Amino acid sequence: MKKCLILGPKQALSRLVFVWWTCLACLLGFFSQVFAETPIAEQDVSPTLVVVLSVDQLRRDRLVEVTSGGLNRLISQGRVFVEGQLAHAISTTCPGHASILTGQNPSHHGLPSNTFVDRETGQVRYCVADDDPAHQTFGGQGGRSPLQMRASTLGDWSKQKNPEDRVFAVAGKDRSAITMAGKHADGVYWFDRSQGRFTTSGYYHEKIPAFLDRFNGVDPLEDGLMSSFPERWEHGNASERDDDFEGEDIRFKRVSGHPVKQGELETVAKQVYSSPFLDAATIALARTLVEEKSLGRGAGTDYLAIGLSATDTLGHLYGPRSAEALDALQKLDAWLGDFLNFLDDQVGQSDYAVVLTADHGVAELPEWRLADERMTCPSENGRVEPTSFFAGFYWHLYKTFSFPFDDPRDLVQLDGGHIFVREEGLQALEIDRHSVVEELQNYLQTLPEVARAWSIDEIEGATEGVGLLLQRSLVSDRAADVMVEIAEGCLISALGTTHGSHHDYDRDIPIIFYGPGIEPGRVSGPAFSIDIAPTLSDYLGLTPDGELAGAVLPLRGLD
Repeated sequence: MKKCLILGPKQALSRLVFVWWTCLACLLGFFSQVFAETPIAEQDVSPTLVVVLSVDQLRRDRLVEVTSGGLNRLISQGRVFVEGQLAHAISTTCPGHASILTGQNPSHHGLPSNTFVDRETGQVRYCVADDDPAHQTFGGQGGRSPLQMRASTLGDWSKQKNPEDRVFAVAGKDRSAITMAGKHADGVYWFDRSQGRFTTSGYYHEKIPAFLDRFNGVDPLEDGLMSSFPERWEHGNASERDDDFEGEDIRFKRVSGHPVKQGELETVAKQVYSSPFLDAATIALARTLVEEKSLGRGAGTDYLAIGLSATDTLGHLYGPRSAEALDALQKLDAWLGDFLNFLDDQVGQSDYAVVLTADHGVAELPEWRLADERMTCPSENGRVEPTSFFAGFYWHLYKTFSFPFDDPRDLVQLDGGHIFVREEGLQALEIDRHSVVEELQNYLQTLPEVARAWSIDEIEGATEGVGLLLQRSLVSDRAADVMVEIAEGCLISALGTTHGSHHDYDRDIPIIFYGPGIEPGRVSGPAFSIDIAPTLSDYLGLTPDGELAGAVLPLRGLD
């Protein structure tokens, strides 16, 4: 005979609670799984404003230097992809910025470097130059537009889906603002150091907008954008080296007390351009745009790209470990903190999303690497004088091809790390291109500062390593005949520092997403600047214009 199990009141209550919690756990697990597998664009995520911050020349390892402002807020509350990099080799400003919101490498967006040679015409072209008189820069020299760029951007895709969406960009550099904004932006503005004002071109507006005139002021020094700037930029020391360090550029002093507002407007504009206050002005204009255009409060989604250029302009002068670089980054941290607080009030903290990234990194001062016993360059002190490098280069060409009466510069043109063989020079000397390319490679590879000299054919056939990175920077009708791979730690520069190589210090960048529906945390694994546009596209439910080189990064879930 079976016994019946009779529960007392306490036992029954205990069993009921157990069953209830078990069912609740199962339901929570089920819904969390469903939520995790639902594309983020299909969730209830609808930011009305998307802000993309590109801090020019900000290497990702420098984020440890920030304190408690906006950068710190993004790092601590955002989704940080800790291995962020460029996927291409030629790490300069124009291709770096173009890759961020096109989701394409330079090989597809068409901008291999800041300047390039049009192989059909032989002319050197600036990456955002436009010869159309209707696209003239207001108050400046030459036309500016995205004409040279061969890919559309996130803003273009958004406006194609919803014409009420609005796209704006502001930056210290024209090439930063234009390449992030795309072809159909509603307004693009940049600082013109030749006139000490922010400007735009006829591609975007028929005339300077009234709000920009007010922002610039009648006299920028007295009633405009520079009126609150100090006469000198004072700062403390850095922890890693002295303020006055060998190898720093001397143009605006090597020590605290750098000139900012000393002299006439034209002189002051150049001083501001090489100081942290370039970023202060850029952020102030971004804030003005938000207010004037009611960004984040329109009928659709608004986009604002901000190119913060001062880290680059002064980084070239003093290097990333300098007192100047540290103070400028801490100032930027504070200014961005104020800007994010402003967006909290104007738009609503849950109604905007932010991406933080950079167009490239930068090399250390060779003198610092030498003093710190980190020198890896095979050359004696890591720094190669450009005049010596170019003199030796052309002397070899002269002896080999143009002796005794012809000029070797008629045969070969140098543009950064790119070497172009001129067709007219070949015809005049009655030699073939292959012979010149082979001789150039043989000569350059005898120099300790050159790791390898690559021909176009070698790059096109590459399947891995440096060759593949160079291939992603290769634009066939704008490609050099020879690309120079500088050895690690070497710098061809008289003073200061630079970037442009495939080495990690030039390609390592921050990639951080912050906003509604984005889970904070640190994410390991490969992440590239070309991943930003497809990730935002997925996040916002947009359809890119064609296949992208980048991938969608996970904005939820952590290992």
